[in-house]
Amino acid sequence: MTGNFVPTAIEISKGSKKSAMNKQYALMISAVLLVAAHTMPAQHQHGGGPSGGGGATPGYSSAMGDFQKAIALQASKMQSAQLRSWTLKTAALDQQIENIRQKSESESSGDLLTEIEALKAALAADNLDRHEFVTSLSNAQHSGLKKPVRGLDRASNAMATALSDITKNSGQNQGKKLLVKAIERAKKAIVAEQHEQQELAREMGVTV
Repeated sequence: MTGNFVPTAIEISKGSKKSAMNKQYALMISAVLLVAAHTMPAQHQHGGGPSGGGGATPGYSSAMGDFQKAIALQASKMQSAQLRSWTLKTAALDQQIENIRQKSESESSGDLLTEIEALKAALAADNLDRHEFVTSLSNAQHSGLKKPVRGLDRASNAMATALSDITKNSGQNQGKKLLVKAIERAKKAIVAEQHEQQELAREMGVTV
């Protein structure tokens, strides 16, 4: 079997590890700009302009909303550590699926079954980390991170289905093609999970 499969891990851009630090700097700069935007209209009013109303500065409410959202989504130290640990578990899970792909090309069904059992253990560890991280989110974080959290749920369900199919077709010669397809779906599910992890890291200001 010589076909190429989905890459073993997400290709991360060279600047991705700097994104969290850049976000930290952006938050500080935003705070300074917001203060400046809020005080400048008052200074202009002292020059004889209209003094009534006191409405919000154009763009100020939007900028303040973005700033408050970024602060609300910011990860705690514990969440940062959890996310980093979890991404490592997912990378190990990806490698375990690659091992199964390689063993599926050999004639030894015993080796393949051993790798499948290892995959089940790795998936259980990954799911536990995902559950602990998601339950650690505050109400504000849950609200602002709905999209990646839902994406993680979809990836988890896809992975569970793929693992079931891998197990079912692992000992059947006639199920070889189905096994290959199940392995491909498992790898796609891991890529999807890694993508959502990167989104969480970006939104929460965590370097992973």
